[in-house]
Amino acid sequence: MSRQMHTNQDAQNSNALTHLARLSDFIFALAMALTFWRFDLPEHAEMLAKVEINQFLVSQLKPLGAYLITFVLVAVYWIAHTQQFSYYKRTNEAHLWIYTLYLMCLFLVPYSNELALVFSDNSIAKVCFAVNISLIGVLSFASWNYATYQHRLVDESLDAQTITVMKVKALIEPICAMVAIAIALFAPAWSDLAWLLFPLVYFTLRKLLAIPQKPNQTTHSAQ
Repeated sequence: MSRQMHTNQDAQNSNALTHLARLSDFIFALAMALTFWRFDLPEHAEMLAKVEINQFLVSQLKPLGAYLITFVLVAVYWIAHTQQFSYYKRTNEAHLWIYTLYLMCLFLVPYSNELALVFSDNSIAKVCFAVNISLIGVLSFASWNYATYQHRLVDESLDAQTITVMKVKALIEPICAMVAIAIALFAPAWSDLAWLLFPLVYFTLRKLLAIPQKPNQTTHSAQ
């Protein structure tokens, strides 16, 4: 009876992990789609003079930059998300709540980035965006730390190096966010420069702290 209950519990946890993976994919896809919502053609575009068309095209450079930055950020989170899920073997209620909060913060990225774009000289708008990014990293770290503590939700064979590397990567966003907040409090217009550290630190750590690949590793999307 005890063995049967244990088997049923494992099946339920595995099923919950599959549902969480599907929900995550949907949220990531929707967040990526929302990064494009700022673009809008003017009314009667075909009747605009050449000068007006040029002015409109120039005015779209700022939202285009915001779109590229936000899309890349969400894409980086998605890559980290798939890496974590490739190691999960099961989940539980506590982990589900942590990851749900993570997805909630992720879905706010297009909105918080829009605020920072529209109110580019406002410290509070810049800080809100940085806090949003920081929370994503903190919750990603919390999710991974909870899952790997005593190999709670991952395979017993998962090595300590991989666990540590994934923890370090999750903390890149909070570190860059703290720098951005510090700059935003004194010079909001310059706080965006802090995010240039993100790809630099990310790809540097990716090279220095290479994650060992598991044999026949597949992402959750193939499960």
